[in-house]
This record gives sequence, structure tokens and C-alpha cells, in this order.
Amino acid sequence: MMESEFGLAHASAMRQFIQFADEAGLDLRSLCPPDLYAHVERAAEAEWLPASAQVDVLQSAAISSGREDLGVAFAMWCNIRGFGPISLLWDHCATLDEATRITRRYMHLESAAMRSSTDITGHEAALRHVLMVPARFGGEQYLQATLTLQLRIARMLLGEDWVPIRLELDQPASSGVGHLKAVFRCPIEFGSDRCAIVFRKSDLHRPSPRANPNMVRYLEQQLAQVDSQWPGDLLQQVRYFIATNLAERRANLPHVAGLVGLSPQSLQRRLADRGTSFAIILEQVRKQTADEYFRTARRPNLTELSFRLGYTDASAASRFLRQHMSTGARALMAQSRPRAQIGTQRLAS
Repeated sequence: MMESEFGLAHASAMRQFIQFADEAGLDLRSLCPPDLYAHVERAAEAEWLPASAQVDVLQSAAISSGREDLGVAFAMWCNIRGFGPISLLWDHCATLDEATRITRRYMHLESAAMRSSTDITGHEAALRHVLMVPARFGGEQYLQATLTLQLRIARMLLGEDWVPIRLELDQPASSGVGHLKAVFRCPIEFGSDRCAIVFRKSDLHRPSPRANPNMVRYLEQQLAQVDSQWPGDLLQQVRYFIATNLAERRANLPHVAGLVGLSPQSLQRRLADRGTSFAIILEQVRKQTADEYFRTARRPNLTELSFRLGYTDASAASRFLRQHMSTGARALMAQSRPRAQIGTQRLAS
């Protein structure tokens, strides 16, 4: 599968990271494999890069330099308004819920590397981040960076004293946990089945003193105009919107048709003209999501996979693997281990 099929990311994030690395004394040419460094060089002129490039460059630079805090340090250093039109909206939003809603709706205009969802359990809310692209060396640094950006957005809206209930990470505890505690100022739960910031549900709707509804309406209109022209290929649009709505269990025909600006009937007709259907694309995206999950997750489990595939329980994910991929979770987990080891060995060499 071609790299571009996994989606693109605006080069502004890579350009910010290059500047950060320069100021931090990190030589990306020596820290990254040559094929990855080629994307670093392209960022100076290109508007778009493969979404996986930012993930892989950040992770490989962290591994090679021994900087376990690299993702968090970059996210704390960067210009929070320097990631494109979505980032201009954040400090004008009335609530954290509004900021996350707009980000979810238009994230594809900035990067296809990550998507977010809001999980509500009792009096707690969790802003969960999920990696949506292949990660050759792991995605821990990228996810820590995006969660740190989420923290900065929340504090921009609710005040610098705002503290989450806890931070959940799906990775094992490391010796570099100190930098996470210093930034998030809350307990950290390692080995979780998700990567998320957990906080009081009431904070979602707490009014921000910085709110500017007129500016939000204006910027959202601009985003909608850009969105109407992205991307030109209908199949790419449908694949993207299915992938980004799976976890919220909204990857259904009526919802996706609305996102691409068509009625369900019109979308089905246009897909039929291209020799496919919504159901076929949905199955393809789920297969790709499952394959990439087992290729990149350090500790794959059916509970997390079921969430990513848009199911409510692990048994549904298990049935999908048997029915559509002619295998089971145990076999895919066994296959994922040697591939992960090979990727790490390649970076080390």
C-alpha cells in the first residue's frame, strides 16, 4: 500500500520540530535513518508530508538520542497556534468540549496521524488519543506530544492551575517518568488500554473567560470552506471519515455521507460507479486498522482493538478477525512481535 494512502500531515508540525531540534542541539541527520531524514529535508519546501513521517521522525530521534522526554519537551516548546487554522480556534472556544469537537471535525485538514475521542464514565471524562498511521519504531513519543498539546489547550481555556485527575498511557513505566509528572502534575497510570487525559466531566462545559464566539464562527466558516475542497478523491474522503469515526461508532453510511456532503443514496451511487460500496470500504478500513494495530502495538489486546474497530466488546473484534482476516488474535499477536523487534533492530543498526 502506498504511503500516501495512510494520509497526509501539514508540514508546519515538522518545521516546528526541526527548529526545536536545532535549538535543543539535536542533529536529526545523524539521529534518523536516511529515508526518514529525506522527509525532514522536504519539509522546508513541501506543504504536505506523509502523516507517518512526523511520528517516525519523533520516535527515532528520541530513541537515538536517549531523550525519553522528547515528545513532551517539543509539545511544551512549540507555538501552539503554529499548526494551521484549527490551532487558531482553540483559545477562542467557549468550552473545552467545543474545542475538542471542532478539532475532531477538522483534524484531517491538519494531520491524519491521530484522532481523538471523548469517553464519559460516571463523573469522569477522558480525552483519548489514538494513532491512525503505521509507526515503524512505536508511537509513544507522538502520543505523549499530542496529549501534552491537549493539556496546554485545556490550561489555555481553564487556567494554568488546571490539573487532570490522571494521565493514562498504554506503555510500560520508564525511567523518564519525571518529565511527565512535572508537566501534567497528576498521577500517571502506565500499562493502560488507552492513551488519555482523565479529568472531571464538569470541566468539559466550564466556561472559558477567553471565549470569543464571533471569532469561532468566522474561523469555523473558513475551515468549512477549506473542507469542502478536501480532498478531491471521493474514495479517499470516505476512507478517511470511516477511519476517524470508527472509535466513536459513527462510521455508518448516513453519518459519513453527511461529512462528504452527499445523501446516503448519492454516496452509494457514486461508490458503485467506482466499483465498490460503503460496506466494502468499511471492511477494508477495519482490516487495515487491525493490521496496523498488531504491527505497531507493544502489548496488543482485544479490548483496545475492539475500541479502534468501533465495537462495544472484545468478542466482536475477535469475530471480525476470524470472519474477515481468516485468523485469530493470538496468531496476529505472535506475528507482531518479530516485526516489532526487526523495526527496533533496524533503527539501532
